[in-house]
Amino acid sequence: MKTPRWMTVCLVLLLGFARQGGALVSEARPGIAYVAQAMFVEKKIVEAGQVAWVTLAYVDPRASRDCNNLIDVFDGRELFDQIPEKSWVLVDFSLRSLVIQAGFAGDADVSRVIPCSDEQACRELQAQYQRPQKEGEAVSGAAGDLVDAGRRLTLGRDLVKAARCRGCHKIEGFGAEHAPSLTWRRAKYRRGWLEGYLAAPYRLRPAMTSLMMLRYTSPLAQPSLQPQELMLVADFLQRLAWFTPPAGRYRLEPWKTYRCQPCHARLYAERPLTFEPSAVSSAVRRELANHRTFEACLACHTFGDLRTVDAWSGPPYPFPMAPDLLLALEKLRLDYFIDYVRDPAYLQPDSSMTRLGFTELQLEDVEAWARLIQHDIERGMLHPLHRYYRMQKRP
Repeated sequence: MKTPRWMTVCLVLLLGFARQGGALVSEARPGIAYVAQAMFVEKKIVEAGQVAWVTLAYVDPRASRDCNNLIDVFDGRELFDQIPEKSWVLVDFSLRSLVIQAGFAGDADVSRVIPCSDEQACRELQAQYQRPQKEGEAVSGAAGDLVDAGRRLTLGRDLVKAARCRGCHKIEGFGAEHAPSLTWRRAKYRRGWLEGYLAAPYRLRPAMTSLMMLRYTSPLAQPSLQPQELMLVADFLQRLAWFTPPAGRYRLEPWKTYRCQPCHARLYAERPLTFEPSAVSSAVRRELANHRTFEACLACHTFGDLRTVDAWSGPPYPFPMAPDLLLALEKLRLDYFIDYVRDPAYLQPDSSMTRLGFTELQLEDVEAWARLIQHDIERGMLHPLHRYYRMQKRP
Protein backbone atom coordinates (compact mmCIF):
# COMPACT_ATOMS: atom_id res chain seq x y z
CA MET A 1 0.00 0.00 0.00
CA LYS A 2 1.38 3.39 -0.99
CA THR A 3 2.12 5.72 1.91
CA PRO A 4 0.09 8.98 1.66
CA ARG A 5 2.23 12.03 0.95
CA TRP A 6 1.07 13.87 4.05
CA MET A 7 2.08 10.89 6.24
CA THR A 8 5.51 10.82 4.63
CA VAL A 9 5.94 14.52 5.35
CA CYS A 10 4.95 14.03 9.00
CA LEU A 11 7.39 11.14 9.41
CA VAL A 12 10.20 13.15 7.82
CA LEU A 13 9.48 16.08 10.12
CA LEU A 14 9.45 13.82 13.17
CA LEU A 15 12.72 12.14 12.19
CA GLY A 16 14.26 15.51 11.45
CA PHE A 17 13.21 16.73 14.89
CA ALA A 18 14.76 13.64 16.46
CA ARG A 19 18.07 14.24 14.72
CA GLN A 20 18.39 17.91 15.69
CA GLY A 21 21.11 18.91 18.03
CA GLY A 22 19.47 18.94 21.46
CA ALA A 23 16.67 16.49 20.74
CA LEU A 24 16.61 13.20 22.61
CA VAL A 25 15.25 9.92 21.28
CA SER A 26 14.26 7.98 24.35
CA GLU A 27 14.80 4.24 24.57
CA ALA A 28 12.72 4.06 27.73
CA ARG A 29 9.58 2.14 28.66
CA PRO A 30 10.03 -0.97 26.48
CA GLY A 31 7.01 -3.20 26.90
CA ILE A 32 5.54 -1.24 29.82
CA ALA A 33 1.85 -0.51 29.31
CA TYR A 34 0.14 2.75 30.28
CA VAL A 35 -3.31 2.17 31.69
CA ALA A 36 -6.24 4.61 31.76
CA GLN A 37 -4.45 7.78 30.62
CA ALA A 38 -6.67 10.85 30.17
CA MET A 39 -5.92 12.21 26.67
CA PHE A 40 -7.31 14.85 24.29
CA VAL A 41 -7.95 13.92 20.65
CA GLU A 42 -6.06 16.78 19.05
CA LYS A 43 -6.17 15.55 15.44
CA LYS A 44 -8.15 12.89 13.58
CA ILE A 45 -7.97 12.32 9.82
CA VAL A 46 -10.37 9.97 8.02
CA GLU A 47 -9.64 8.76 4.48
CA ALA A 48 -11.88 6.45 2.44
CA GLY A 49 -14.04 5.81 5.49
CA GLN A 50 -11.10 4.70 7.68
CA VAL A 51 -9.21 6.49 10.40
CA ALA A 52 -5.83 7.27 8.85
CA TRP A 53 -4.29 9.46 11.57
CA VAL A 54 -4.83 10.21 15.26
CA THR A 55 -2.78 12.56 17.45
CA LEU A 56 -3.37 12.60 21.20
CA ALA A 57 -2.40 15.36 23.64
CA TYR A 58 -2.20 15.39 27.43
CA VAL A 59 -3.92 18.78 27.58
CA ASP A 60 -6.33 20.70 25.40
CA PRO A 61 -3.84 22.91 23.50
CA ARG A 62 -6.49 25.61 23.04
CA ALA A 63 -6.86 26.15 26.78
CA SER A 64 -3.44 25.49 28.29
CA ARG A 65 -0.17 27.41 28.59
CA ASP A 66 1.71 24.23 29.46
CA CYS A 67 3.99 22.32 27.13
CA ASN A 68 2.00 20.64 24.37
CA ASN A 69 3.09 17.00 24.64
CA LEU A 70 1.77 14.90 21.75
CA ILE A 71 1.55 11.22 20.80
CA ASP A 72 0.69 9.90 17.34
CA VAL A 73 -1.24 6.62 17.27
CA PHE A 74 0.09 3.81 15.06
CA ASP A 75 -1.65 0.54 15.93
CA GLY A 76 -5.20 0.99 17.23
CA ARG A 77 -6.34 3.92 15.09
CA GLU A 78 -9.53 2.00 14.22
CA LEU A 79 -10.59 2.28 17.88
CA PHE A 80 -11.20 6.00 17.27
CA ASP A 81 -13.76 5.41 14.51
CA GLN A 82 -16.67 6.77 16.58
CA ILE A 83 -14.59 9.23 18.63
CA PRO A 84 -14.91 12.87 17.51
CA GLU A 85 -11.92 15.17 17.12
CA LYS A 86 -11.33 17.69 19.95
CA SER A 87 -12.79 15.37 22.60
CA TRP A 88 -11.49 13.66 25.74
CA VAL A 89 -10.84 9.92 25.99
CA LEU A 90 -9.32 7.41 28.41
CA VAL A 91 -6.74 5.24 26.63
CA ASP A 92 -4.45 2.28 27.30
CA PHE A 93 -1.26 2.37 25.23
CA SER A 94 2.42 1.50 25.03
CA LEU A 95 5.00 3.91 23.60
CA ARG A 96 7.09 2.96 20.60
CA SER A 97 9.39 5.98 20.74
CA LEU A 98 9.66 9.35 22.41
CA VAL A 99 11.49 12.45 21.21
CA ILE A 100 12.20 14.87 24.05
CA GLN A 101 13.00 18.54 23.66
CA ALA A 102 11.00 21.43 25.18
CA GLY A 103 8.16 18.94 25.51
CA PHE A 104 7.92 15.56 23.81
CA ALA A 105 6.54 13.99 20.66
CA GLY A 106 6.14 10.26 20.22
CA ASP A 107 4.15 7.40 18.80
CA ALA A 108 2.26 4.62 20.50
CA ASP A 109 0.10 1.54 20.06
CA VAL A 110 -3.36 1.96 21.61
CA SER A 111 -5.24 -1.07 22.91
CA ARG A 112 -8.36 0.50 24.49
CA VAL A 113 -10.31 3.76 24.14
CA ILE A 114 -13.12 4.98 26.41
CA PRO A 115 -14.89 8.24 25.43
CA CYS A 116 -15.49 10.93 28.09
CA SER A 117 -17.90 13.86 28.10
CA ASP A 118 -15.17 16.29 29.25
CA GLU A 119 -11.80 16.45 31.02
CA GLN A 120 -13.28 16.31 34.52
CA ALA A 121 -15.23 13.16 33.68
CA CYS A 122 -12.04 11.64 32.28
CA ARG A 123 -10.07 12.44 35.45
CA GLU A 124 -12.77 10.92 37.64
CA LEU A 125 -12.90 7.78 35.50
CA GLN A 126 -9.09 7.62 35.51
CA ALA A 127 -9.07 7.59 39.32
CA GLN A 128 -11.40 4.57 39.28
CA TYR A 129 -9.22 2.58 36.87
CA GLN A 130 -5.88 3.48 38.42
CA ARG A 131 -5.18 2.32 41.95
CA PRO A 132 -1.97 2.82 43.93
CA GLN A 133 0.17 -0.26 44.45
CA LYS A 134 -0.10 -1.67 47.95
CA GLU A 135 3.01 -2.11 50.03
CA GLY A 136 4.44 -5.61 49.56
CA GLU A 137 2.26 -6.34 46.53
CA ALA A 138 3.98 -8.42 43.87
CA VAL A 139 5.07 -6.39 40.88
CA SER A 140 3.98 -7.71 37.52
CA GLY A 141 5.35 -6.81 34.11
CA ALA A 142 8.76 -5.32 33.46
CA ALA A 143 9.97 -4.83 37.02
CA GLY A 144 9.05 -8.37 38.05
CA ASP A 145 10.55 -10.02 34.97
CA LEU A 146 13.85 -8.16 34.91
CA VAL A 147 16.02 -10.41 37.00
CA ASP A 148 19.23 -9.30 35.32
CA ALA A 149 20.77 -6.39 37.24
CA GLY A 150 22.45 -4.97 34.17
CA ARG A 151 19.18 -4.76 32.26
CA ARG A 152 17.47 -3.18 35.25
CA LEU A 153 20.19 -0.53 35.38
CA THR A 154 19.81 0.21 31.68
CA LEU A 155 16.04 0.55 32.02
CA GLY A 156 16.48 2.78 35.07
CA ARG A 157 18.87 5.03 33.16
CA ASP A 158 16.45 5.24 30.22
CA LEU A 159 13.56 6.14 32.52
CA VAL A 160 15.67 8.85 34.16
CA LYS A 161 16.25 10.24 30.66
CA ALA A 162 12.58 10.08 29.72
CA ALA A 163 11.55 11.77 32.98
CA ARG A 164 14.16 14.50 32.36
CA CYS A 165 15.64 14.20 35.84
CA ARG A 166 18.91 15.76 34.65
CA GLY A 167 17.02 18.95 33.84
CA CYS A 168 17.36 19.73 37.56
CA HIS A 169 19.65 17.09 39.11
CA LYS A 170 23.21 15.97 38.43
CA ILE A 171 23.34 12.19 37.90
CA GLU A 172 26.51 10.20 37.20
CA GLY A 173 28.39 13.49 36.94
CA PHE A 174 26.14 15.10 34.30
CA GLY A 175 23.12 17.36 34.66
CA ALA A 176 21.92 20.72 35.92
CA GLU A 177 22.43 22.03 39.44
CA HIS A 178 18.97 23.44 40.22
CA ALA A 179 18.43 20.60 42.72
CA PRO A 180 20.67 18.36 44.85
CA SER A 181 22.98 15.94 43.07
CA LEU A 182 21.71 12.36 42.83
CA THR A 183 25.24 10.95 42.61
CA TRP A 184 26.67 9.37 45.74
CA ARG A 185 29.10 6.62 46.64
CA ARG A 186 27.06 4.11 48.59
CA ALA A 187 23.51 3.03 49.40
CA LYS A 188 21.81 6.06 50.90
CA TYR A 189 18.11 5.59 51.63
CA ARG A 190 16.26 3.45 54.12
CA ARG A 191 14.23 0.60 52.65
CA GLY A 192 11.16 1.76 50.73
CA TRP A 193 11.70 5.49 51.28
CA LEU A 194 12.83 6.41 47.76
CA GLU A 195 9.98 4.61 45.98
CA GLY A 196 7.44 6.37 48.20
CA TYR A 197 9.04 9.77 47.71
CA LEU A 198 9.14 9.45 43.91
CA ALA A 199 5.43 8.59 43.93
CA ALA A 200 4.51 11.58 46.16
CA PRO A 201 7.30 14.14 46.75
CA TYR A 202 7.10 16.35 49.81
CA ARG A 203 9.10 19.30 51.04
CA LEU A 204 12.31 18.42 52.90
CA ARG A 205 14.03 21.81 53.08
CA PRO A 206 12.20 24.38 55.21
CA ALA A 207 13.77 27.55 53.76
CA MET A 208 13.47 26.57 50.11
CA THR A 209 11.43 29.17 48.21
CA SER A 210 12.02 28.50 44.51
CA LEU A 211 11.41 25.05 42.98
CA MET A 212 10.35 21.57 43.93
CA MET A 213 9.87 18.31 42.05
CA LEU A 214 6.47 17.58 40.57
CA ARG A 215 4.47 14.68 41.87
CA TYR A 216 4.85 12.18 39.03
CA THR A 217 1.19 11.22 39.07
CA SER A 218 0.21 14.85 38.42
CA PRO A 219 -1.30 15.73 35.02
CA LEU A 220 1.49 18.31 34.78
CA ALA A 221 4.12 15.57 34.91
CA GLN A 222 2.89 13.57 31.91
CA PRO A 223 3.84 11.08 30.82
CA SER A 224 3.71 10.05 34.44
CA LEU A 225 5.88 7.18 35.64
CA GLN A 226 4.01 3.98 36.40
CA PRO A 227 4.53 2.11 39.73
CA GLN A 228 6.79 -0.46 38.00
CA GLU A 229 8.85 2.36 36.52
CA LEU A 230 9.22 4.17 39.84
CA MET A 231 10.66 0.97 41.29
CA LEU A 232 13.13 0.70 38.41
CA VAL A 233 14.24 4.33 38.85
CA ALA A 234 14.63 3.85 42.61
CA ASP A 235 16.59 0.64 42.02
CA PHE A 236 18.85 2.40 39.52
CA LEU A 237 19.56 5.34 41.85
CA GLN A 238 20.40 2.97 44.68
CA ARG A 239 22.62 0.71 42.56
CA LEU A 240 24.25 3.71 40.92
CA ALA A 241 26.67 3.91 43.84
CA TRP A 242 28.18 0.55 42.90
CA PHE A 243 28.52 0.82 39.14
CA THR A 244 30.55 2.92 36.71
CA PRO A 245 28.42 4.69 34.06
CA PRO A 246 29.00 3.80 30.40
CA ALA A 247 31.78 5.99 29.02
CA GLY A 248 30.12 7.24 25.86
CA ARG A 249 26.44 6.41 25.72
CA TYR A 250 25.12 8.79 28.37
CA ARG A 251 27.86 11.41 28.54
CA LEU A 252 26.44 13.41 25.63
CA GLU A 253 22.82 13.29 26.76
CA PRO A 254 21.40 16.75 25.89
CA TRP A 255 20.08 17.54 29.36
CA LYS A 256 20.70 21.28 28.87
CA THR A 257 17.84 21.45 26.36
CA TYR A 258 15.20 19.91 28.64
CA ARG A 259 14.10 23.39 29.80
CA CYS A 260 12.33 22.09 32.90
CA GLN A 261 13.11 25.02 35.19
CA PRO A 262 10.91 27.76 33.59
CA CYS A 263 7.68 25.77 34.03
CA HIS A 264 8.61 24.65 37.54
CA ALA A 265 9.55 28.20 38.57
CA ARG A 266 6.36 29.71 37.13
CA LEU A 267 4.04 27.11 38.63
CA TYR A 268 5.74 27.34 42.02
CA ALA A 269 5.40 31.14 41.96
CA GLU A 270 1.68 30.75 41.24
CA ARG A 271 1.17 28.30 44.08
CA PRO A 272 4.04 28.25 46.61
CA LEU A 273 4.14 25.67 49.39
CA THR A 274 4.49 26.69 53.03
CA PHE A 275 6.67 24.40 55.11
CA GLU A 276 4.96 22.88 58.16
CA PRO A 277 7.29 21.53 60.88
CA SER A 278 6.56 18.22 62.56
CA ALA A 279 5.58 18.25 66.22
CA VAL A 280 8.30 17.09 68.62
CA SER A 281 7.05 15.73 71.96
CA SER A 282 8.42 16.80 75.33
CA ALA A 283 9.82 13.32 75.94
CA VAL A 284 11.86 13.44 72.73
CA ARG A 285 13.06 16.96 73.57
CA ARG A 286 14.34 15.73 76.93
CA GLU A 287 16.13 12.80 75.29
CA LEU A 288 17.89 15.02 72.75
CA ALA A 289 18.94 17.54 75.40
CA ASN A 290 21.55 15.02 76.60
CA HIS A 291 23.50 15.20 73.31
CA ARG A 292 25.72 18.24 72.77
CA THR A 293 26.51 17.47 69.12
CA PHE A 294 22.78 17.64 68.36
CA GLU A 295 22.74 21.25 69.58
CA ALA A 296 25.70 21.98 67.29
CA CYS A 297 23.80 20.64 64.27
CA LEU A 298 20.91 23.02 64.99
CA ALA A 299 23.22 25.90 64.08
CA CYS A 300 22.36 25.17 60.42
CA HIS A 301 19.51 22.64 60.42
CA THR A 302 15.96 22.72 61.65
CA PHE A 303 14.39 19.83 63.55
CA GLY A 304 10.60 19.78 63.45
CA ASP A 305 9.11 22.46 65.67
CA LEU A 306 11.97 22.08 68.16
CA ARG A 307 14.01 24.37 65.96
CA THR A 308 12.35 26.14 63.02
CA VAL A 309 13.39 28.69 60.41
CA ASP A 310 10.96 31.19 61.95
CA ALA A 311 12.82 30.91 65.25
CA TRP A 312 16.16 31.82 63.63
CA SER A 313 17.49 34.88 65.50
CA GLY A 314 20.70 35.60 63.59
CA PRO A 315 21.29 36.96 60.07
CA PRO A 316 19.03 35.75 57.22
CA TYR A 317 18.81 31.96 57.36
CA PRO A 318 22.10 30.97 55.71
CA PHE A 319 21.42 27.46 54.41
CA PRO A 320 18.15 27.22 52.44
CA MET A 321 19.13 23.81 51.10
CA ALA A 322 19.74 22.31 54.56
CA PRO A 323 17.03 19.69 55.21
CA ASP A 324 15.00 19.26 58.36
CA LEU A 325 17.04 16.75 60.37
CA LEU A 326 13.91 14.88 61.41
CA LEU A 327 12.90 14.30 57.77
CA ALA A 328 16.50 13.53 56.81
CA LEU A 329 16.84 10.79 59.42
CA GLU A 330 13.51 9.32 58.39
CA LYS A 331 14.93 8.71 54.89
CA LEU A 332 18.67 8.00 55.39
CA ARG A 333 20.40 4.78 56.35
CA LEU A 334 22.22 5.31 59.66
CA ASP A 335 25.62 4.20 58.34
CA TYR A 336 25.30 6.60 55.40
CA PHE A 337 24.32 9.46 57.69
CA ILE A 338 27.33 8.95 59.98
CA ASP A 339 29.78 8.70 57.10
CA TYR A 340 28.21 11.78 55.51
CA VAL A 341 28.73 13.79 58.70
CA ARG A 342 32.34 12.53 58.77
CA ASP A 343 33.08 13.65 55.18
CA PRO A 344 30.11 15.05 53.19
CA ALA A 345 31.89 15.64 49.87
CA TYR A 346 33.22 12.08 49.70
CA LEU A 347 29.75 10.53 49.73
CA GLN A 348 27.89 13.36 48.00
CA PRO A 349 29.99 15.19 45.38
CA ASP A 350 29.37 18.96 45.31
CA SER A 351 27.78 18.81 48.76
CA SER A 352 27.13 22.26 50.24
CA MET A 353 27.87 20.93 53.74
CA THR A 354 31.45 21.46 54.88
CA ARG A 355 33.59 18.89 56.66
CA LEU A 356 33.10 19.63 60.37
CA GLY A 357 36.14 17.78 61.68
CA PHE A 358 34.25 15.93 64.43
CA THR A 359 36.31 13.65 66.65
CA GLU A 360 35.43 9.96 66.89
CA LEU A 361 33.81 10.63 70.28
CA GLN A 362 31.63 13.31 68.73
CA LEU A 363 30.72 11.00 65.86
CA GLU A 364 29.71 8.35 68.38
CA ASP A 365 27.41 10.92 69.99
CA VAL A 366 25.97 11.81 66.56
CA GLU A 367 25.27 8.12 65.97
CA ALA A 368 23.63 7.80 69.39
CA TRP A 369 21.11 10.60 68.90
CA ALA A 370 20.49 9.70 65.23
CA ARG A 371 19.71 6.11 66.25
CA LEU A 372 17.43 7.48 69.00
CA ILE A 373 15.49 9.60 66.48
CA GLN A 374 15.04 6.69 64.06
CA HIS A 375 13.93 4.46 66.93
CA ASP A 376 11.40 7.06 68.11
CA ILE A 377 10.01 7.28 64.55
CA GLU A 378 9.63 3.50 64.39
CA ARG A 379 7.91 3.42 67.82
CA GLY A 380 5.52 6.20 66.83
CA MET A 381 6.87 8.76 69.31
CA LEU A 382 7.79 11.01 66.36
CA HIS A 383 5.46 11.51 63.41
CA PRO A 384 7.27 13.27 60.53
CA LEU A 385 4.83 15.52 58.69
CA HIS A 386 4.84 15.14 54.90
CA ARG A 387 3.45 18.14 53.07
CA TYR A 388 2.96 16.66 49.62
CA TYR A 389 3.83 18.83 46.69
CA ARG A 390 1.31 18.54 43.86
CA MET A 391 1.72 21.93 42.16
CA GLN A 392 -1.52 21.53 40.21
CA LYS A 393 -2.85 24.20 37.88
CA ARG A 394 -5.30 26.70 39.27
CA PRO A 395 -8.96 26.03 38.34
